[in-house]
Amino acid sequence: MSLKENVDLIKDGISTEEKFFESFFKVEKFWKKYKIAIIGIGVIVIISLLGLQIKNYIVTKNNMEANNAFNTLLENPNDAKAKAILKDKNLKLLQLAQYINSAKTGKSVNVNIKYIKELAQYSVALENNDIAKIEKLRLNQDFLLEDYATFELALIQALNKEYSKAKNTLKTIPANSPVAQSSAKLQHFLLSK
Repeated sequence: MSLKENVDLIKDGISTEEKFFESFFKVEKFWKKYKIAIIGIGVIVIISLLGLQIKNYIVTKNNMEANNAFNTLLENPNDAKAKAILKDKNLKLLQLAQYINSAKTGKSVNVNIKYIKELAQYSVALENNDIAKIEKLRLNQDFLLEDYATFELALIQALNKEYSKAKNTLKTIPANSPVAQSSAKLQHFLLSK
């Protein structure tokens, strides 16, 4: 190696060290200038993550307690402790348990859960042969049993000897409906009426 190459190598080494120290001093200057803000942001992130974990733990614990109370209430509908827990933690689950238990006993119950409320109203309307209520539920686009309600309405109309109304009602049931086959059988019966 020549002397010139050695000098160039030493210059490169010194230049690299200068760049390292220059970067180090820039970082140190940035740290001194924004130290409070960086620490504050770090503390906020840590507290937020910790708070999120605590919230998730509490929600999970409440859900587990509500589910256990729901299962208890299904087994024993008169359990006051389970009712109190559900009333406090999840009112909709309490109403669902009451609906399920009322279906077992044949009693009706007021429920404020959208689809369950409609099912309860439909059940009561069927028991009472309430054509107006079935018609109202049937025309609701979100009603889960729309086609079944239409078929039941046509069946009640046929039993009441309102054959032309029953025929018109059955025409509203689509061909791909689960009750299409039963609807076709009822339409076939109504051909002679």
